[in-house]
Amino acid sequence: MDTMIAAAALLISFCSLLASVYFWRRSFRPIVSAAVKTHAAGNEAILYDLVVLNSGTVPARNIRIRATEKSLTAAFGRDASAENKERWLACFNQVIGLLQNNDRVSCSFVTTKAADAGFWKHDAAISITIVYEGWFGRKYIDEQTIQIADSDSFTGYSWG
Repeated sequence: MDTMIAAAALLISFCSLLASVYFWRRSFRPIVSAAVKTHAAGNEAILYDLVVLNSGTVPARNIRIRATEKSLTAAFGRDASAENKERWLACFNQVIGLLQNNDRVSCSFVTTKAADAGFWKHDAAISITIVYEGWFGRKYIDEQTIQIADSDSFTGYSWG
């Protein structure tokens, strides 16, 4: 009987160790995400930043953000000329070499204007893929959707 109790305790301890290692491996990694944030808002336009954040526990390396042409085309407003696209879509052709944990970087991400006259249509959604490496070389691919909307007010109305 004592041997069975000891064997059961050993089995439970081993299962606990496996669960701990599994959850540690899932949490000890970079977690990179992107969001569109309002830089400034006025009567005529809203200016945006694209913010890339590493909320994980270790640094992320070689971060690339990709968007499909179909997703981008659906989000373009009337100001999306070829010259403007080259300038404002550069974020999809760059590599962020290193992003420390709990750190962020940002870049200008153009404007929206009334009646879709800006570069983006207001409330447009863009599907993106974020590809990056962890500090120890493991590769991650995360898909998410960013929305072109005023981040200062989720209703579109605010004091100010």
